[in-house]
Amino acid sequence: MAYISNEVMNEIRNKTDIVDVISKYVNLTKKGKNYFGVCPFHDDHSPSMSVSPEKQIYTCFSCGASGNVFTFVADFEKISFTEAVRLLGEKVGINIGTNISVSNKKDEYFDIYSTANKFYQNSLFTNLGKNAIEYLDKRHIDKDTIKKFGIGLSIQKVSLTEYLINKKYSIDKLVDVGLTNENGHDIFINRIMFPIYDLSGNPVAFSGRIYNTKDTAKYVNTKETDKFKKGKILYNYHIAKEYLKKNDSVIIMEGQMDVIRASTVGIDNCIATMGTALTREHKSIIRNMANNVILCFDGDAAGEKATISAIELLEDTGVNIKIVRLPDNLDPDEYILKNGKDSFLAQINNAGNLIDYKMEILKKNKDFGNIKDISSYVNSALKELINEKDNIIVELNLKKLSDNFNIDYETIKDKYNKLIKNKKEVVRDIKPKKTYNKYGMAENYLIYYMLKNEKVLNMVENRVGYFPDKNIRELSNEIIYYFHKYGIINVADFISYISDREEILRTLRDIIAMGIKEDFQIEEIEDYIFVINEYHKEVRVNNLNKKLKEEKDPLKQAEISMEIMKIRGGSRNGIRN
Repeated sequence: MAYISNEVMNEIRNKTDIVDVISKYVNLTKKGKNYFGVCPFHDDHSPSMSVSPEKQIYTCFSCGASGNVFTFVADFEKISFTEAVRLLGEKVGINIGTNISVSNKKDEYFDIYSTANKFYQNSLFTNLGKNAIEYLDKRHIDKDTIKKFGIGLSIQKVSLTEYLINKKYSIDKLVDVGLTNENGHDIFINRIMFPIYDLSGNPVAFSGRIYNTKDTAKYVNTKETDKFKKGKILYNYHIAKEYLKKNDSVIIMEGQMDVIRASTVGIDNCIATMGTALTREHKSIIRNMANNVILCFDGDAAGEKATISAIELLEDTGVNIKIVRLPDNLDPDEYILKNGKDSFLAQINNAGNLIDYKMEILKKNKDFGNIKDISSYVNSALKELINEKDNIIVELNLKKLSDNFNIDYETIKDKYNKLIKNKKEVVRDIKPKKTYNKYGMAENYLIYYMLKNEKVLNMVENRVGYFPDKNIRELSNEIIYYFHKYGIINVADFISYISDREEILRTLRDIIAMGIKEDFQIEEIEDYIFVINEYHKEVRVNNLNKKLKEEKDPLKQAEISMEIMKIRGGSRNGIRN
């Protein structure tokens, strides 16, 4: 994996004007120094997105979307940040290739996993890997599929930990990233290894499966780390997104073997969750992947529950949802092995629409010989129909309800119209404004002004010992590091620099979206620093009060009380640290 340096990203961004790029997607109107347009990232009806040619950033003051030209293109085009850099690079004559990833000083994690991935792949094709190859062959996983998905093997006789230590990685780091246990031994032993990739195609974790032994845990996954969080990873995303350029439908499955099996019969637009229900983070990714989503979970009761949960999460995204329910409790892997490619494709091509599936689910546990159950079903069905945008589907279902239960059509239609009238309009995708206590506000203002003013940056570096919020601490450290490395802070370039640090990038974007005033007095900065340092005094006082309650010795109690008075005395006198 090659990396794009920060210098190259900055060169591309400096040769690209954000107003020119965004105006190709959104109509912009100049008002004062900035340009305004309707935000494409939420249901916006009046221009709420501001684009600053001076700062080369955009901000939506309704939904909080913000960033530089790369983040805009990535979010709008439904591509990764890296792909956005490459795309805009090509437009300004800078070709950076295809097998790339954004690079900064945090790449050691990726390097370790990339090295481990190659180690496991090589181990599979040694003499010690013959049994594993035979096992995969029996499961109809051929060498092309092994190569495509980077499948490897962990072997007890060959230590990954020793190999990585010889590569000069520390044992503490290997424990931290989840490849080695506290005793210095490999986490994965005698398992077929399936690498798990992040959205940019970097290996960030492994899922190891037993193949010739018995174990209560069929699969063992890497522990969650800063780079690997199950709720933010979709298996095979990095491969599927390439096929979605030609196919605007993504198939969501439960397990990695389902995805791999589908690929063996030429179906490559599949992704899978990592053993978890779909999350809000998944929702955001899926919404930007394709306009059509096919849910193809396991055919058992758990799969039905997962299907219903996924529908509840995704139905307000605007994507067209279809459902496949496989027979005989089979999962996609089992179904394809048993019935073949053509039968599975028929299931996919004849996937049921959302409203029909909901109607079937509502029928469960209903006795249609019972008038109350009929009434309950019809009322529930009508409540579902008011969310259906296709008038023909609505009309067909109203007639079906009338015919099936011998209820006058006008009665059904009248009840439907009343529900429509009472339905409250809900604006989608508008995030509630975040609220902050005085410490949070002080942190945010200091971060914002650190990015604008070298003097503020130096004041924070020298006089703020510790920010209360973890993300703010890390963001502050990155700003200071960036300034000392490059001698200047450019917000648009800094956004690119932290593009692979998802949580602190989100924190920065939230701060930008606050609309903090540009001008400040140095006395304001003094006050913000004072508030942050007061936080630590409060923490110290609280800890001492707790200690005071537990202390039995009167002399020690007096010492603790004096220390508390000393701390509070400093606060009352307005001493700034």
